[in-house]
Amino acid sequence: MFYTAKVNRERFVALAQELAARDRPLATRLGEAREAAVQLREVATEAVDAFRRTVHMEGAQHLGDIEVSPVEPDEKHVDCVQVRIRRGRWEALVVAKANGKVTLVGPFRGGKPEKPCEDFELSGKQVEEGVEGLLDALIRQASEL
Repeated sequence: MFYTAKVNRERFVALAQELAARDRPLATRLGEAREAAVQLREVATEAVDAFRRTVHMEGAQHLGDIEVSPVEPDEKHVDCVQVRIRRGRWEALVVAKANGKVTLVGPFRGGKPEKPCEDFELSGKQVEEGVEGLLDALIRQASEL
């Protein structure tokens, strides 16, 4: 059986125009949030790379199985982007928001409540140190025997 009805394209064109008009001012602020997330991802990536190299040299390569995702749309909010850091079932999130804030979430186990959360300004030394602390906590918790 084949479904042969035509899609009402005009309906979706009108919806796109409506939502684009509503969110046009958000685009600039979301671009700033994305730029901040890219920079914070770089902080996390540099830290993970240094950790991986060291555990490899020390003969404990299994500890270096840590993933840092690309900057991606936030799973819950259209006005945010996120970076996911994962080791096994343990996760942490760096969520950059169009309102000029960054929320660091975790570490938490996948499928469990996403907490604790801590808010920072979109850029600066404090949020960079916060990302380093979040990563440290994730690695420690995910490496417990």
